[in-house]
This record gives sequence, C-alpha cells and structure tokens, in this order.
Amino acid sequence: MISFYVVLPFVLFACVRFFVVLFNYLSQPYLQSFPVKTQTFISVLIPALNKENNILDLLSNLQVQSYSHFEVIIYGFLTDSAKQTVKNFVQSDKRFQIVYCEETSDERLNKNKACQELANRAKGEYFLFIDPSARITKNVIENSISYIQYKKLDLLLFFPYQILGSLAEAISVPFMQWVLLSLNPLKFMSLRKLILLFDTNSQMILLSADFFRDHFQEMLQNKSWKKIKTNQKKIKRLKFKAEVLLGLPSDIRCRMYPNPADAINGVSENIFQLFSQNHYFMIGLAAFTTIGPILVLTFLPFPMIFVYFFSVLMARILVADLSKHSIIKTVLLFPVQQIAFLLMVIKWERNQKKVKLIWKGRKII
Repeated sequence: MISFYVVLPFVLFACVRFFVVLFNYLSQPYLQSFPVKTQTFISVLIPALNKENNILDLLSNLQVQSYSHFEVIIYGFLTDSAKQTVKNFVQSDKRFQIVYCEETSDERLNKNKACQELANRAKGEYFLFIDPSARITKNVIENSISYIQYKKLDLLLFFPYQILGSLAEAISVPFMQWVLLSLNPLKFMSLRKLILLFDTNSQMILLSADFFRDHFQEMLQNKSWKKIKTNQKKIKRLKFKAEVLLGLPSDIRCRMYPNPADAINGVSENIFQLFSQNHYFMIGLAAFTTIGPILVLTFLPFPMIFVYFFSVLMARILVADLSKHSIIKTVLLFPVQQIAFLLMVIKWERNQKKVKLIWKGRKII
C-alpha cells in the first residue's frame, strides 16, 4: 500500500503533462492571416553571430516578402566569403544595411550586445528579431504584423518548425518541443519565461519598439533566473499581451543543429533555459520520466498502468503532431529519446562543473 502512494505521483504528473499538451493542441498555436490595419514600418534585425555562410538564403526570403514597408539591419561578424556575399546583396537593395563588429568569446554577451546595437539603430515601430538560420515564406512578415495588430499584442514569439536532417537531431531536438509543450500552456506564459524562451530559441520574435525599450531590453540584460526573480513584483505589475506560436514548414522553419555534436550540446543548453535555469527541476524531470515506467509497472495495478502509459504516449504523439514531425518515428524513437534526454542532462551537469560546453565552436558555459 505504501508503494502505491509513493508511485502514484508519477501517474498524476504524467496526466498533468498530457492535459497541458492537450490544451496546447486544442489551441492550435499557429500563425493566422488577418487584414493589415496599418502599414506599420518594421525593423528586421538579424544578429549574425555564428558566421553563417547561408545568410543569403534568409536575405533572399526577406527580399520577396509581400509586405515591403520594412528595413533590414544585419549586425555581427562573418567569414570573409559570407561578408562579401552579404555586401553584394546589401548594395543591390537599399532597404538592407550591415554593421560589422568584433567577435568575442562569450556567446551570450555577443547576443546581448547585438540586440542592443540593432535596437539602437532601428527606426521601425516594431522590431522583428530573426536568426540567420531561419527560413520564412513570402507572407510571414505581413501575417505576423497583421496578427499582432489584430490581437493587440506587445510581443509575438515564434518557435519555428525544426528540420530534422540527421538521426542525432531526430533523437535530441524533439525534446525542446516536448519540454515546451508539456510543461507550459502557451497562452499563459509569463514574461520571465518568454525572456528565457527568447534566449533559448530566438529564431524569430516580433515586438513593439516601445515595449522592447521600456521593458524587454532591461530584462533581457538581466535574464538569469535569480535576477529576473528579484524583479518579480515589477513583472507582475507590468500589463502586457504576448503569445507564443509554433512555426509550420509552410511559414517559419529552421535547422538549428546541422552538426550532430552541435545538436547534443545545443539541446542540452536550450533545455536548461527552458527549465527557467533551474537545473534541479531539469535533473528531477529526467529522473522522474526515466524511472517512472519501471516503478509504475512494478507497483501499480493495471488501470493505473494504462492511464500512465496512455498519458505519456499520447502526449508525445500530440507534441509530434503539433510540431509537424513524424508520429511513427516519434513512437519508435521514444525509448532512445528518453535515454538521450537523461544522458544530455548528465552531460550538461558534468560540463557545468568543468565550466565547459562547446556549441558551434564556442564556449557557452
């Protein structure tokens, strides 16, 4: 009897996560098209921090947008070949400009500085931050600005459709969607979580210039969990409207980790950010979800076993469908993904103690 009550929380937690996923699934958090109320001027801001050689693809996507009332500012350090390619592109379109900077070893510091510099140079009423790895179709800017106007939002953050080009990506990357969609009702995310999500997955975010300068900019500079927590009263007093949307292959997509090693290290760090920088919660979830099936099968009666595995499996299936990934592959890789999740958490902990985590050739921890 004691073992029953000890293991029961595993079933309850699985049910809670299932209902959170179900809520997100029923809300269908995708970009919708509405009539544009006003032709607002937008600053498209690209922090090109990772020497992206394929940034030209994104610039080409921007050049053919159906919405044309915008400027594009590229800020960062690029390889010589990429620099010349971007320079030639910028010279052919007056809406585009590039600002070069010196590279430093701190990836997070680079990103903060890039956001600051881009915002200081921007002239738009809205800022659209977009990563060089993102790919967008021709109606995305128009639909985004119409959506934020129609919904009267201050901030619209996108979690793009993730292209899984390798087995390592198929095993590791879906965990970001699983953590995001099983622990967070997207319609009710707090500002501090939005800031950490922006730090985790900044492929595309649209927000008003006033909101960025008055609130988001300061909190982005102090985005660690402890510093944000000290500003909790200020955050609670702040009235704002924001939404998190998922990208589709037909509108916003990206491949964050073409290199298998980058996939493991990058996802490890991003999952830590998704847990609000709380590594105890991250370790606890990894242990909870790994040993849970064994304990449930050992100590609980069949009805509870059924409820547990139904909740866990259906949550994964709904997340895969929301993310537009293969449901069959998700089910088949489920055990491997769970083991990989545990190993990624262990790897992250070891790297933290060694103060070393390499991602895209840079030390980020």
